[in-house]
Amino acid sequence: MIEQKNGVFPAVCPLDCPDTCGLLLHKEDGKIIKVTGNPEHPVTQGAICNKVRNMTERIYHNERILYPLKRTGAKGSGEFTRISWEGAVQEITGRYRELIAEYGSESILPYSFYGNMGILSVDGMDRRFFNALGASRLDQAICNSAGSSGWKYTMGFKGGTSPEDTEFADLIIVWGGNLMSTNMHQVVYAEKARKRGAKVVVIDVHKNRTAQWADWFIPLYPGTDTALALGVMHVLFRDG
Repeated sequence: MIEQKNGVFPAVCPLDCPDTCGLLLHKEDGKIIKVTGNPEHPVTQGAICNKVRNMTERIYHNERILYPLKRTGAKGSGEFTRISWEGAVQEITGRYRELIAEYGSESILPYSFYGNMGILSVDGMDRRFFNALGASRLDQAICNSAGSSGWKYTMGFKGGTSPEDTEFADLIIVWGGNLMSTNMHQVVYAEKARKRGAKVVVIDVHKNRTAQWADWFIPLYPGTDTALALGVMHVLFRDG
């Protein structure tokens, strides 16, 4: 396969975000010089966030970490020294061996989530590695376990709603989410639903941008979501 060093190439954002925006990568001499949205994408329609719009600055930033670094000062001091890849592997494996010998392999907890959803960095070798190591098992779903379980119990399968379908909703409940900042394309469909007469309700512990935009904001004390959910369920069953 011959690399094309110049032109505009379609791509998809790999960051762990609900939107998965269609991108256009502009290249000159093999270097990405600009990232724009793909207007032909049926959902995102060319709109992208500033994080991705400025991706080239991150990729080619002169302070980007390209090699293993070992902390040589106190935590927080920012003192690091570059070491070799071999040295980094020895540091990590040495520490793992110490922990396994003293406490057992389950003393190692591989706490992680997606971040970047590229082919090499999601649901791949890390799961296999830690399984072979005998490390503690972790449901690697930091933010969506309750929603996924609730959806599966209610709908009977593991999935979600097609964004395009939400335009025809009568009621949109945003529970613990900030769509205006983190799922901007869903806001477009919610606005279309509002024009059809739908109401948008936001339930959260603080009045974020989405709560300010909603038709009804319901504030909660942290940790009281379950009480509200059970109360709503009670009224739904009681009143049919």
